Parts: sequence; C-alpha cells; structure tokens
Amino acid sequence: MISDGDSVDLVHLGFEPPILLRFTRVGSGASIEGGKTGSHTTGHGESYWDKFKELIALGYIPVDDALNLNLLPDGWALPSAKDWAELISSSKRK
Repeated sequence: MISDGDSVDLVHLGFEPPILLRFTRVGSGASIEGGKTGSHTTGHGESYWDKFKELIALGYIPVDDALNLNLLPDGWALPSAKDWAELISSSKRK
C-alpha cells in the first residue's frame, strides 16, 4: 500500500538510458513526474492503485527492486533533487 503523500521511484530498463519516473499518491489519485509520456496526474475516476498497476504492466519497476536485483549498472544512484528536473526532462521520448 502506498500512503497519501508517499512517492515511489520507478525505472523502465527497456530504454538506454533507463527511463525514470516518480509516482506520488495524492489522495485517491496520483501525480506522475517523468516517464515515457511526461508528467501528469490521474483523472476521470482513475485511482492511484489502478495507475500504479498500469505502470508496472508497462514495464516500470521500483528502483529499489532494480538495485536489489542488480539490474542497474554498478554505482548507479537516483539523481539528487537538484538534478531530478533535468533528468525527467531528458527522459521524455517523442
């Protein structure tokens, strides 16, 4: 369960470099930063849990799991808060 206000960082390893997104629960919905389609929020009655399951089905996995399973390169770490906006912007695919 993801509590209101909590964020989960996810990564899609099917791209080089891997695409990051940040999923944040906002009430019964969610806010998404980054990812393949860019930043947006849930709408039209879509719950945070429905959106989270959709992201997993699209191939995103929690960064913590990717690190624990050694799926990311040695030394890889989440960007600092300062670098997050730049990374999210550069990860968008057209």
